[in-house]
Amino acid sequence: MGNDRFIELVSKKLTNDISPEESEEFQHYLNNDEVNRRDFESLSIYWNNSDTEFADNALAFKKIKAKIKNIEAPSAIIPASKNFTFYIWRAAAAIIFIAGCSYLLYSKFTKPVSQALVTTKNSWQNKTTIKREKSTIVLTDGTRITLNSQSSLRYPSTFTGKTREVYLSGEAFFDVHKDHKHPFIIHAEKMNIKVLGTSFNVKSYPNDPQSETTLIRGTIEVTLDDRPSDHIILKPSEKLIVKNKLFKPVLKNTTKLNPAETNMGMQYVLTTFTRLQPDDSTVVETSWVKNKLVFRDESFSGLASRMERWYGVDIKFKNDALKQYRFSGIFENERINQALDALRMTENFNYKIKNNTVYIY
Repeated sequence: MGNDRFIELVSKKLTNDISPEESEEFQHYLNNDEVNRRDFESLSIYWNNSDTEFADNALAFKKIKAKIKNIEAPSAIIPASKNFTFYIWRAAAAIIFIAGCSYLLYSKFTKPVSQALVTTKNSWQNKTTIKREKSTIVLTDGTRITLNSQSSLRYPSTFTGKTREVYLSGEAFFDVHKDHKHPFIIHAEKMNIKVLGTSFNVKSYPNDPQSETTLIRGTIEVTLDDRPSDHIILKPSEKLIVKNKLFKPVLKNTTKLNPAETNMGMQYVLTTFTRLQPDDSTVVETSWVKNKLVFRDESFSGLASRMERWYGVDIKFKNDALKQYRFSGIFENERINQALDALRMTENFNYKIKNNTVYIY
């Protein structure tokens, strides 16, 4: 278990926090190393052999340490050979290492959870979608959440305390059950969103150049991670665009009602949501909930990222200049080749599909 990357992947696998790409990498480790396969089988047995759900990875670490104490005194019916003892201690050491690694990953990935929500009786659930997959989750308070592809939602099995808090990575549409006494808070990649009862869309993929919150009805309050003093209030039909300071995207057709264009921290722009046509009722930001991929004046690079999640493919550009092409349109039942052929009718490019990879040139 000396490979740090393999240990990291095992910890993600055991805590159901592994991405599709990491799953492929993890499978490669198993397929090419018999020792890795034996270690993972052993660790899986120890990890799953519990009658108590783990509220979080910190509690899991305590449980695993308790299991290791039991390993120290094996049953008399098991031969205590030298090789067996060495193997048990090897597995035990690996479990400690993985639990610690998992806890560190957990602490880095998530933000501090409200103390009112953390109880040993209240376990946390994780729902993750892969490419081409969407999922609907109904929380115990009646809140309905539609999770887009390649997204992850972390939520408690039941809400306790003064707030209702969840953690999102990716994109989701929220229809929050109204409860004035218990505000609903979404912790996303770059921002926190506080609501009482409303419907809105949150798009916050870790590697995207910007995050967005689009309000359909009600009112929400947004705070940014590195601008905690700013409280941005959205009204129906408004959209907040938060630009990652590592990127400098060009924002078109926006009304800068409340700009924060300083050199420190994140930059944001408040605008209205996008319609495919001015007299059309189709809202681009929430069309995915109705199984429609709608885009308006969108760069080819941005559209390609959405098409990857929509069609379950990888798209690679052989010519970076093609990324600057801009498209408007709507896809619903088209296959990937039909969608690309439609785009070629307005811009000049070629493509080749090999396995699950699309090459644009």
